[in-house]
Amino acid sequence: MPLAPRLAQPRTRRRAWPALVCAGAFGLCGRAEASEVRVGARTIGEAYVIVAPGTDEPRLLRRRRLVQYVNLGVYELLPPKQADQWTREPEDGQLELVASMRLRHDFGDYRSGAGSDSSALLESVDGRQIDVLYGYLQGRQIGGFVDFRVGRQFETSGLDWYAFDGGWIRADTPAHLAIEVFGGLQVNGNQLFGWPTVTLDGTSGSDADDQATSPMVGAALSLSGIQWAHARVAYRRTFTPAALNTKLVESTGLSDGSTQSLASGVDQELISATVDFNFFDGVFVPSAAMRFNLGTLRVDDLSVSAALAVSDQHLIRAQYLRTQPSFDLDSIFNLFTIQPLEDLRLSYQVRAGSDWTLLGRGSLRIFRNEQTERLGVEPESPLAFGWGAAFAALWQRHRFALRSDAFVQGGEGGTQAGGGLDGQVRVAWDRVGIDLRSYFTSYEDDQVEDRRGYGLSLQAGTDVQLWKGIHLTLLAEELFTSYLVHAFRGLAIFSADWSFRAGRRGS
Repeated sequence: MPLAPRLAQPRTRRRAWPALVCAGAFGLCGRAEASEVRVGARTIGEAYVIVAPGTDEPRLLRRRRLVQYVNLGVYELLPPKQADQWTREPEDGQLELVASMRLRHDFGDYRSGAGSDSSALLESVDGRQIDVLYGYLQGRQIGGFVDFRVGRQFETSGLDWYAFDGGWIRADTPAHLAIEVFGGLQVNGNQLFGWPTVTLDGTSGSDADDQATSPMVGAALSLSGIQWAHARVAYRRTFTPAALNTKLVESTGLSDGSTQSLASGVDQELISATVDFNFFDGVFVPSAAMRFNLGTLRVDDLSVSAALAVSDQHLIRAQYLRTQPSFDLDSIFNLFTIQPLEDLRLSYQVRAGSDWTLLGRGSLRIFRNEQTERLGVEPESPLAFGWGAAFAALWQRHRFALRSDAFVQGGEGGTQAGGGLDGQVRVAWDRVGIDLRSYFTSYEDDQVEDRRGYGLSLQAGTDVQLWKGIHLTLLAEELFTSYLVHAFRGLAIFSADWSFRAGRRGS
């Protein structure tokens, strides 16, 4: 995990973003009576060393990163309907405004010394990366049955996760069904206020990909108002029409370097579904989720799980996972045969006493040799397996906690084994937490001899509550491996969360 020191921003900069969002919400902040405003600021600094591959020998590069998060929430924009009400009833409808912004910048050798592609991964238009993670006006139970969001938002549906700039609306019906419609523009991670995390895999990084306007539309149907059952099925389509990108060109693929106008195309077309139940007050909780890719006509992701509470002390969980990479539909990677990854997992948790919790977990990974069969090569076995087992013990009191872990993985791919021990104590009336951790891992690849070695990590950290809602967290780690004599890492986090009520109560 990358770690680094964290620097605090001036207070005036932390308040500039909330003011900007409030001003853009059609003056709602100023007109609302007794609205609640919540602001959170978090500054993270990281410093660590990474190994960069080279033609002669690996090089050590120092990396220093600064990340600033600013979160804003303005709640209860609509006043109570009755004069004697302290807050508006939920069924009367409510408006709220939420936003989150991130500014990150890299220093050190990594920007220029990691290779020709490093700067493109780190920089935006102005040499920094400014991400608007989300920012939207939200309505809840407007008219008693309508929810909506307008702005930049992210959504999850089964195993599908996406972000877009636009609108989303949901209407509940008396038949315990809710109808959803949403649409807008896909978030472009290459723009100044983009979000690189949501960029589609398989894009070529050309000017057409970086600057294209790609609308997204979708609809969903879900259960509503049923406490013991939740289900949702959704359709989503992202496409790049030539009519909205007339100034963009793309390469023809010829050796003469010629270009052509950007052609229309579909980037993603998916159906996702999720369902989960809660039987007998949580005694039996089954669930399932899937994502079906209409562009490739295959199930990209599938998850089926169940939890059974045998008693108040014993809990059993079982899960099956199947996942396969999903690419932009115009990517060349869709022409290759990529085998899915399948996992079977079983865990057993026991509360051995008021202070002790024990957890055991086993897993089986399945590798299918279908690709070699298609190439006319007879595989040694149609199936190959990997296995794993883990054990954890947790002891926890009011101000003390101790946890130990051990794991081993074997089978296809090689063997890994290791464990960890970490503990925490809180002192000074719970205002100061002190953490000590140690982890060890040994690995041995069954194909590549260079991928054999060990790693030992020693960590020490503290979390200090400077004031109510204001925390300072420090963490230091020394890492020893087969290839590095030592690799020191440092992390510092300064966070401030505060809220206040603005306006006045109606009389």
